[in-house]
This record gives sequence, C-alpha cells and structure tokens, in this order.
Amino acid sequence: MSEIADTAVQSNPNSTTRSISKMLGLGFLFLGLILLFTLFKLPEAKITALIQGYVQTSLDPFGIYISDRGRSLSLITGIRYRLDHPTLELRDQTRIELDELEVRPKLLSLLTGRAGATADLRQGKSTIHLDLLAKSDRIEADLALNDVDLARFGFFAFAGIKGSGAITGKSHVDGSPSDLATLNGGIDLRLKNVQLEEQMIIAFKIPSISISEGTVNVEIKGGKLLMKNVQLGRQNDDVTAALTGDLALNRNLNSSPLNLRVLFSLSPKTMASLSFMESLISGAKQSDGKYAYKLTGTISSPFANPDPQN
Repeated sequence: MSEIADTAVQSNPNSTTRSISKMLGLGFLFLGLILLFTLFKLPEAKITALIQGYVQTSLDPFGIYISDRGRSLSLITGIRYRLDHPTLELRDQTRIELDELEVRPKLLSLLTGRAGATADLRQGKSTIHLDLLAKSDRIEADLALNDVDLARFGFFAFAGIKGSGAITGKSHVDGSPSDLATLNGGIDLRLKNVQLEEQMIIAFKIPSISISEGTVNVEIKGGKLLMKNVQLGRQNDDVTAALTGDLALNRNLNSSPLNLRVLFSLSPKTMASLSFMESLISGAKQSDGKYAYKLTGTISSPFANPDPQN
C-alpha cells in the first residue's frame, strides 16, 4: 500500500503539469480561433480601414498624413497589412514617396499585456525596419537602416537642408517616452557620400560641401547620451568633425543640458568660401589648425565657447 501511495504522489506533479500545459494550449488555440473568426467575418475593406485608421492615428502626433495607391491584407502567414506606393506628407508640405510600407502586428505579445508590431519601409534599395513593443508607458524599439537615402526619405528636408547621402546602421532603445531619463540603449550608424548643396542657412550662404563618411556611435544609459565615437569626414573632405562628451535627457527635451566638445576643420576651399567666418572662429583655433568649442547650456539654448588645446 505504501508503494502504491508513493507512486501516486510521485506521478501527481507530472499529471498536474500536463493538465496545466493542456489548458494553456487550449486557451491559446481558443484565442487564435476567435481572432481568425472575427477577421474572416469582417469584410477585407473594413479590416484595412480599421488598420489604416490606427496607422494614421499613430502618425497624427508627428503631423504626418499618409496616403497610398492601394492597400492589401494577408492572413496566410500572419496578419500583414501592405500599402502600395504610400506618400507621407509632413507639416511643412514636404512629401516623402515610398515604394512600399508593410505592418505586421504581434498578436502573441497581446497575451502578455503588451502591444507590438513590426514595420518595413522600402524605397528602391533603401529599407527601414522597425520592431516595437509597448506596455503602458514603456516601450522597446529596434530600428535597422539599410542604405537609406537621406534625401528621398526626407531626412534633409525635415532639417531644412538641401543635400544627399546614405545612412546604414541600427539602434535600440527601451524606457518611458514620458520620462526620457529612463531611456537605455544605443545608436550605431554609418554615413557615406554626404553632399550638401550651396544654400542659405541661417542667413549665411553655405558653399557646396562634400563629406565621404561618418560614424555615430552613442550609448544611452539612464537617459544620458554618451558620445562614444561621433565623427564626420576624412582628411581630404571639405569638413571633418568629432564630437565628445554627453547629453543628459530631461522630461522636457528642450531643457536637456549639454556637456559636449566639438573639434572640426575646414578644407582650404571651404574656408575661402566662408572667409567671413575666419575672424569669428579664430579664438577657437588650435596649433594643429583645427577649431574646438565647448558646448554647454541646453538643447533649446546652447552656448558655444572656444576651447582650444594648444
């Protein structure tokens, strides 16, 4: 009798585990069937309209309006919502025309109380991939850029600059967008073939500038951006620059304090075109011919003080 009792006690945990596993499996299957039934019961036009409304609502805070030439929805290998030749219109009427935008919601993440989705944007050989998870006021986001055209994707237009170039790299960030001091992650980007057209910037005529490459390697730790390796240009480029120091993010981004140092040089051709600047920046010139400034203050009110190390 004691042997039978011992056997029953020993087999009981396994039986309980199998029962829980079976219940969880049936629960997931039940939720999946409900979701598929709901989607199949709705006409595709209504489903795409619901998703389109969600996408537009997500873009509204950024002042972006999205239009397209066609929409499609696929349920074969998971929900895939695709826009054909979408156009993003910014507040300043800048238009960014893409070949394709595809959004895929993460249904399983809903079971853990988190909303999630991945998105892919394509324009020619340029691609942007976004992977996002959110729960309450906390997000986890991964961004991957592959040979992204800075002009065609509107990066320069957004900054009010005329130019061209490409960027490749990735970034990761997690934390609360409402409290930037909680953010952690990193940014690792590579620039190449940056060309700035001759143009007026802040009432100054800027000559055409060529920068062959650049590196942006920034660590985000407790809301502080640490400049690990931020450089622009090579020896024969029109401009070379290196940024060191850190930037501590506040709840109010504009009031975030700067603790940065920038070291830069200009080619003889560029300096000749900007001859009016020579007297203005002479106090920052080092013995090696480069110029150095200490950047303090805040993002909205920066102060640049000469900081040469001769």
